[in-house]
Amino acid sequence: MKIELQRYDVELPDDVNLALVITGELSDEGQRHTGFLVKDFIGQVWLFHLGSNNVYIKSHLTSKYNYLLVPSLQPETESTLITFLAGLYDTTGGRLPYSIGWDDKPYFDSDGLPVFNDPGDGFTCATFVLESFKRYGMDMVARETWPLSPGDAVWQAGVIELVNLSSEQFLAQVEKVGKYPRFFPEHALAAAHHFTDSRLPHSIVSPAGQEVVAEMIRLSA
Repeated sequence: MKIELQRYDVELPDDVNLALVITGELSDEGQRHTGFLVKDFIGQVWLFHLGSNNVYIKSHLTSKYNYLLVPSLQPETESTLITFLAGLYDTTGGRLPYSIGWDDKPYFDSDGLPVFNDPGDGFTCATFVLESFKRYGMDMVARETWPLSPGDAVWQAGVIELVNLSSEQFLAQVEKVGKYPRFFPEHALAAAHHFTDSRLPHSIVSPAGQEVVAEMIRLSA
């Protein structure tokens, strides 16, 4: 099934209230960003996304974003996920920590509140999307199939300098550099597009992520 992004100014279908967004540079190793697009009960659209350390944002959709529908998302899951995203914004005041690590453990309790027991806990924009889906039964990626690469370590060492970490958080992140694979924003969209009921390996998600970037290029022309 071909991946097809939509421009920001194409309205969501009437029966769809949640999609994924992506924006950013178009080069192979460019910096990109992802999050959720949510349509509220009066038809307004909002973005929920992790922008930096302790900067979980609810913002308006702008022209720099494209979006992707999630084929396997059921209406009841869509509704609970939207409630979760909005509730998380209200209860945290936008304070969600950033981390280059992503472990196989619960990040939210039964009430949807974050569980961060270590100064190294947190998310990137991509792992926040993937973990949010996972909480509602959509465990999309087989993270153990993601390779470690020198390029990922270089990116990790650079990004932790830019996201306004506390000294304690920074030291915890330094210990993680090179020990976790990088999940790109386009990986989150690619996994959401192809997911049915089983976790997807890197061998499927990575080339599909390249399709996502190709779509960004197409829409920018």
